[in-house]
Amino acid sequence: MPSGPAKSNLTYALGVVALLIVCCSESVGFSIFNKYIFSGPLKAPIFVTATHQIFCFLGAVFVWAFAPRSFYTRTKVDSGAVWTKIMIIPAAFCMNIGMNNLSLQFTTLALNQLIRSFSPVAIALTSFAIEGKTQSWQKALSLSALVGGVIMGVTTSPDFELLGFLICAGSVLGQAMGIVMTAFVMGGQSVRLNVFDVLLYATLPSIIVLLPWSYAMGEFEVLEAAVEREGLPVVSGLLLAGGTLAFTYNLFCTIFIKMTSSVYYGVTGGFRCSLAILLSFFIFPQKITALGIAGICIAMGAFVANSYFTMKEKLAQKNTLAIQAKLSEKEALLAEGDEEVADATLIGDKRVDLSSR
Repeated sequence: MPSGPAKSNLTYALGVVALLIVCCSESVGFSIFNKYIFSGPLKAPIFVTATHQIFCFLGAVFVWAFAPRSFYTRTKVDSGAVWTKIMIIPAAFCMNIGMNNLSLQFTTLALNQLIRSFSPVAIALTSFAIEGKTQSWQKALSLSALVGGVIMGVTTSPDFELLGFLICAGSVLGQAMGIVMTAFVMGGQSVRLNVFDVLLYATLPSIIVLLPWSYAMGEFEVLEAAVEREGLPVVSGLLLAGGTLAFTYNLFCTIFIKMTSSVYYGVTGGFRCSLAILLSFFIFPQKITALGIAGICIAMGAFVANSYFTMKEKLAQKNTLAIQAKLSEKEALLAEGDEEVADATLIGDKRVDLSSR
């Protein structure tokens, strides 16, 4: 049976693997679900995205109001600088998810996911600019292989469409900003935000932006037509299912970012995109070439390699922190012992002085 640091490392690794499976499953299912409703039953991507944020906000409020304080206590934010950082998250979310869902109306799911596989590079560059994080040569090499596989798939895709490509590329930039800022505010020195803090503070501003955007694009009329055509129960069920997926997906992904890093989460996007691409060919009518298949395989291999190097670095960091904590504890005990010896010596000196008198 493992004990001490070994047991802690095993628990951490199992937790990361479990979250990875959950995040990948929800991401793939969410992408297919969104492509389905935006292609037929409810062609209102911005409005649907706003309802997803409403569900996330209500879920965070429910946890805040009813969860035990031992489970979650809201972190108060008094600093204007911290609020500025937090507000970048909803702005990036609107750019990321809003534009991504909009792009699904103009491009296939396979091409959409291939373009979004560029996100690890965008996240690595953004992380370097904001957090000062650098990558080891092994991780940089695996990221390069991932990008190479994605480029191979995109350039050989028969379904390439410029408008969908540009909209989706804009969403990748928003995703990079959102992920890096989430990791930044959750690990800051001045204030550390809980998972539910991020959902509580960052979702409401997104709703305020998305609903007017949806109205300006005429999606409210699309919603009315969908209700008349599909029926209110069907539309309500689709919104409920999407909102539930959005809340659980945001929750697990935020925990995943906290446990690993923003760059590692971005690399998992390459793997998630590859899975979504493969499944999309079994569900939607799409085309693919031999080079496209090779590109997907290269991207998956690069993901596995980067996952290994990232996990290795994280475990090494945890071991280093554990050793430093033990050393600090020993130093505190030694200092306490020295103080006791000094006090005893002082008392002894006083007794000797009194007896000599």
